[in-house]
Amino acid sequence: MAKRIENIPSPDVLMNSMRSMGYSFKSAIADIIDNSISAFAKNIEIIFPTNSLEEPYVAIIDDGCGMDDNELFNAMKYGSVKENYSEFDLGRYGLGLKSASLSQCRVLTVISKKNNVYSCFRWDLDDVLITKKWECLKLEKNEYERLVHFDKLNKLDSGTLVLWQNFDVAYKKFDGNILSFLSEEMFDAEEHIKLTYHRFLNAKDRINIYINNVKLIGYDPFLEEYRKHPKLDCRKPQELDEGVIIQQYILPHQVDLSRDDIDALGGMDAIRDQQGFFVYRNNRLIIHSTWFKLAAKNISPELYKYGRIKVDIPNSMDDVWEIDIKKQNAVVPRKIINMLKNAVGNVCRKSTNKTTKRARLTTEINDDHLWSKSLTRENKDVFFINQNSKFIRNFLDDFDDKDKTKILRLLDVISQSIPYDDIYNSVCQKNQNTEIDKEILDSIIQIGLEQINHLMAFRQIDLMEAYKAIIQYEPFNDEMISHKLMEAMLDE
Repeated sequence: MAKRIENIPSPDVLMNSMRSMGYSFKSAIADIIDNSISAFAKNIEIIFPTNSLEEPYVAIIDDGCGMDDNELFNAMKYGSVKENYSEFDLGRYGLGLKSASLSQCRVLTVISKKNNVYSCFRWDLDDVLITKKWECLKLEKNEYERLVHFDKLNKLDSGTLVLWQNFDVAYKKFDGNILSFLSEEMFDAEEHIKLTYHRFLNAKDRINIYINNVKLIGYDPFLEEYRKHPKLDCRKPQELDEGVIIQQYILPHQVDLSRDDIDALGGMDAIRDQQGFFVYRNNRLIIHSTWFKLAAKNISPELYKYGRIKVDIPNSMDDVWEIDIKKQNAVVPRKIINMLKNAVGNVCRKSTNKTTKRARLTTEINDDHLWSKSLTRENKDVFFINQNSKFIRNFLDDFDDKDKTKILRLLDVISQSIPYDDIYNSVCQKNQNTEIDKEILDSIIQIGLEQINHLMAFRQIDLMEAYKAIIQYEPFNDEMISHKLMEAMLDE
């Protein structure tokens, strides 16, 4: 008969290995927020220092139900056990608090208050490397009362303070300037939180999240939470399988969006970039801005930019949807792929119609081309400026969202005002001028130089690499224009 032998993993090796699970700073912060929401917190504060005189730290404080000594000790355990996961829980694997935190720092301290009693435990990676034991440090009163922002927790009836210290990864990446690291990463985290938790931030019974005392307002990717946009096209929710609910949306055309609408969506770039599925697990966004390879591949994403499909799944289907530990990825189960294909086809078709402003049957659009052609249902050609062309996108990078909106509206007007008859007559009579006016050519070359400088700064590439990149697309792929651009580069 086989003999049972206990085989305990080496703590120093395992804890260091789990730091490399792929957590980003923003996803690590989100994992802590998940715990706070599961603890019924109504207010969550994220604090980091902005003064170089302070020791670097990140503190996440909530006013949730808190934990007693046994509960907190269990929460600090790798693979912590929770007796009853409710349908509203955002966690599942018992790893998030530790793995997420220690992916960013070497010292994790958690202090919790419940029934006016404090409990405090710490994981110190350096200590584990020395002892090579699964020994969690229990802090005494005189130690935890000196923790940064203990005073905030002390004012609450109950709650928890999670404290990150000793940012070794940040030190390496930012040459020791950890405050710059925290400022930059926290900006990305703020954007991530405003989208990931928008249904919590914008609900009537809302949860408040603050970063350094600034209250966050959630984004509204469907334009339905602050006020339902009068030109929003949405279908009724449809249940597919075992509690999976989908809802189709077509956003209003960008010319019908106000400044407030654009801000609520997350800016002009969000209109184009956040098309596709938004998958939620207990109202928490898991993955977004993907078509799961169900949309047509030969059509420009520009035509689908108004399409959104909201998908709500219960946490009981984590395994079926292959939700990962970081809650950043999901895989559509095969049994409902066919159910989603109809929704994708409908949303993409409606978005295409709205994008081109007519019921067009769209042909393939190449992002290198400045102009594109579609067919009406009567098989007539319709030409329009390809707003997703590399030339247009690079040109717009230098403008804020308000100016981008104005420029895109102008391009729509130009596309709808092409003098087809005059162009046709000129072509037939061979009376059209194919030469480029010198002033227009000078303007094109100047824009080309600006785009080269932008690419050099944005991609951190050299001059020739930037030049080779932009002469791949219109209008710079014209031999004469590319030659003039090279001459202008050399003159500079």
